[in-house]
Amino acid sequence: MAATTKVALGVVGCGAITEMYYVPTVRELERAGYVTVTAIFDPSTERVAKIGAQLIGAKQFTDFSEFVKSAPQLAIVASPAKFHAEQTIKLLESGASVLCEKPFASNVAEAEQMLAAATHTKRKLAVGLFRRFFPACNLIREYVAAETLGKVIDFEFSEGGMFDWPAQSGSFFQKKTAQGGVFLDLGAHLLDLMLWWFGDPSSVEYSDDAMGGLEINSVARFEFANGLRGRVQLSRDWELPNKYVIRCERGWLAWKVGEANRVEIGARRSSHTILGETLEDRSSAANYAESFVAQLLNCIEATSADVKLVVPGEEGIRSLRLIEKCYQRRKLLPMPWLTEAEMARARQLAV
Repeated sequence: MAATTKVALGVVGCGAITEMYYVPTVRELERAGYVTVTAIFDPSTERVAKIGAQLIGAKQFTDFSEFVKSAPQLAIVASPAKFHAEQTIKLLESGASVLCEKPFASNVAEAEQMLAAATHTKRKLAVGLFRRFFPACNLIREYVAAETLGKVIDFEFSEGGMFDWPAQSGSFFQKKTAQGGVFLDLGAHLLDLMLWWFGDPSSVEYSDDAMGGLEINSVARFEFANGLRGRVQLSRDWELPNKYVIRCERGWLAWKVGEANRVEIGARRSSHTILGETLEDRSSAANYAESFVAQLLNCIEATSADVKLVVPGEEGIRSLRLIEKCYQRRKLLPMPWLTEAEMARARQLAV
């Protein structure tokens, strides 16, 4: 698409993700001539004014129906997950294409309604799983698919630490606005990569500390039809290694969360492990900021031309289905630091 073909862009939600990532992304693509930000929406007058001061020229709305009437060609939906389905469907029906932040929806039923609306309106619907634009994640996928180090034997993924996201509301920790905790939030990214690399698991085991509320810690174990097994651990209050390790027949791959352009590769020779050179992809998406630019540019091009979305909504629903399946099999996470009486109460709350 020529940079002279500008797409009218609207932004829904003026929270931390918009302020930290979408604002600089949009401004860069505005300078390059790809988009014009025409409207922004947030129910908070303060937040919409703050983001509006950075996106000069965009009309500011605190009424969503009025925002929809502004008729953006493409809208970024970056509101709490509770509102994703309703807002996305209304935008699609108004004629806009949508880039919806993860998690794609609060549940699978809502996500299916969103996909149906996209099909009915013949508009593009993408999901904000920006890690698929990381050269590192693409390199891992290539190695796994080609069995460069032999078949994958097992994997262990961990992600999390003390929650420090500068959230602008309490939606992360309120069940009325969030249908899940860390497993729905961080898990949307982690499980998307797992599914993208290995396919769908044949069996799952899942435990967390929700106890009737929202989980802060979770552990999931997966087994695949080909015998592959893996363990996933997520936390919002415990510092984890934040590393993905994939062990193969003839070596291993290791990726540190957030390192968009770096993968560690090891090869086995006899009983020794040899650490290979760090391989760096030549792609421009070398960090979070550049991957957000690549993601939005892909959506802009798909809106205006016959360009395929890198992460369409059909991909976003896959991790949501797995998350829902895990929640249905939820068991109480072992917590040996609790007293016997506290653990008995935890079991009561978990029922």
